[in-house]
Amino acid sequence: MSAPDLPVHLDVAMPEEEITRLYLALIHDPAATRESLVAAGISAAQVDLGLQILTHRGLAEVDDGVISIPPPEGALAAYTAEVERQLRRVRASAPQLGLIHRRVRALEDARTNPLRASTLDSLAEIRSASIAVVAGAERSILAMRAYGERSIQLLTSPLVDHDSATLDSAGQPLRYLAVYDARLLELDDALQTLRRRQASGEDVRIAEDVPFSAIVVDGLQAVVDLTNIEPSGAGSVSLWDSPLITGIGNLVERLHARSLPLPAVDLDVDGELYSQRDQTILTLLAAGASDANVARQLGVSVRTVERRVRLVMERLGAQSRLQAGVEAVRRGLV
Repeated sequence: MSAPDLPVHLDVAMPEEEITRLYLALIHDPAATRESLVAAGISAAQVDLGLQILTHRGLAEVDDGVISIPPPEGALAAYTAEVERQLRRVRASAPQLGLIHRRVRALEDARTNPLRASTLDSLAEIRSASIAVVAGAERSILAMRAYGERSIQLLTSPLVDHDSATLDSAGQPLRYLAVYDARLLELDDALQTLRRRQASGEDVRIAEDVPFSAIVVDGLQAVVDLTNIEPSGAGSVSLWDSPLITGIGNLVERLHARSLPLPAVDLDVDGELYSQRDQTILTLLAAGASDANVARQLGVSVRTVERRVRLVMERLGAQSRLQAGVEAVRRGLV
């Protein structure tokens, strides 16, 4: 007698450890019967349900009351492959389901909350909201980070936290633009942290006086972080399906376009090799960093920075640091 098709809800009606216990009992005793399993301490209900589940998974066969177990290597491999196929189908449907969810939620939110905004009154709420919107990203993340409590918290977290690329539900890298206020470079290891974020796929730029912090995800959701104005975070907001999001996203794009990228490799310009350190010094100085700040980020003395600045100025034919910055941009050094 073949086991009937297993209703989907039964596959979760028995704890996995009990299913495993039954499966191991059958492997250890090829001559096991329903009665011997019950005598061994497994309830009759668990035996009947467990056999249905194992048969459904292809891990057991029941014919006229006789239980047999196919070789586990092949049976488990086939079952695992089917589970993986189902998981891939679920992952593939996530973006479409997410879009439907957002559209339905937007209709309800528009009815109950015309502004489509909720206030965030603490660092913990800002952090939680930021993690949530980034986790749901499918196309792009646009971020600008002012010199505020949340940005400081982010850049002083363990370096290993910055090594993972941000991916969509299909495991593909997202477009990730980020602009950081130059004053954040005063933090210990900030440059090393930003380089790690750059290596993991973030397009990092440095700018002076970023007005506030914000994250815009897929043009649909945003978190505005005002901890540079109010350290407690009071007044910050989470936005969804709001016209304000487009404006904030455009602001990040424009700020990113006119900000300074982190140098990644040595450049040979006009026959002269400018080291990564020279490029970094020029970038940080052009972004408003002091000699002491640059020295701290590079792990060298202030005197070394001053000497390198003079050397670069001479090579650029510049009479001032401002002129050196202009010439460096013209030559594509920063």
